[in-house]
Amino acid sequence: MIPIEIGILAGAIFFTSALTTSTGVGGGSLLLALMLQFMTPGAAIPIHGAMQTVANGWRIWLLRENMLWPIILRFGIPMPIGIAAGLWLFQEMPKEWVQMLIGGFILFTLLTQSVKFMGQRELPLWAFAPAGVVVGALNIVVGVVGPVLTTLLVGRVSTRQNIVSTTAVFSFLGHFMKVVGFAVVGFGFAEYAWAMAAMVPSIVLGTYAGRHLLGKISDAFFRQLLRIVLAALALKLLVWDGLMGGTF
Repeated sequence: MIPIEIGILAGAIFFTSALTTSTGVGGGSLLLALMLQFMTPGAAIPIHGAMQTVANGWRIWLLRENMLWPIILRFGIPMPIGIAAGLWLFQEMPKEWVQMLIGGFILFTLLTQSVKFMGQRELPLWAFAPAGVVVGALNIVVGVVGPVLTTLLVGRVSTRQNIVSTTAVFSFLGHFMKVVGFAVVGFGFAEYAWAMAAMVPSIVLGTYAGRHLLGKISDAFFRQLLRIVLAALALKLLVWDGLMGGTF
């Protein structure tokens, strides 16, 4: 990568880190789309995973007082079962089908209000255990964690800070496991070490900016912003990635 490309991506990481910290979702998908303009998929996906691991780890630290541990434990412990299932699905099920199912699920919950915001209709706590299995599988197949988890959380949690911090935990776990997998199969992270190091300051500053924005906006505005971002991501999965296969 040449310096100007690294500079563009550093600016993008600042924006996407701020977006994800203020809404909980959206930044990772935008960042990957931009990275694919400068890298092959074989390089962009593991580098994106490494950057997202750092970003979510920093987000967890900054918002650590807002973690919902009962949900985290119920969701995280069974996740390895889903990862094992995801490895099978990755080989047997067309990726486009899974993306369409995810997009359709998110749109369904938003349009029908079956999962409402801030406790109007709570998802039972026990339901996060099977949800952890499902999301673990989806993370392997299509790399999706944030949009699905956030859609489930909005009907259970009490504050926007709870949503962002808890989502960050599972995004961190998913990306970290992805990075480990690429390292095991021999991807050369060291080759991109200087480029990744140059992007870290943007992650730190963008996350700080997003946390500041999160503290300033109202719950009502956050609810509307979150639904808009989720709907946009769902349409991308359903139409662009699913029906069109990511191509014109």
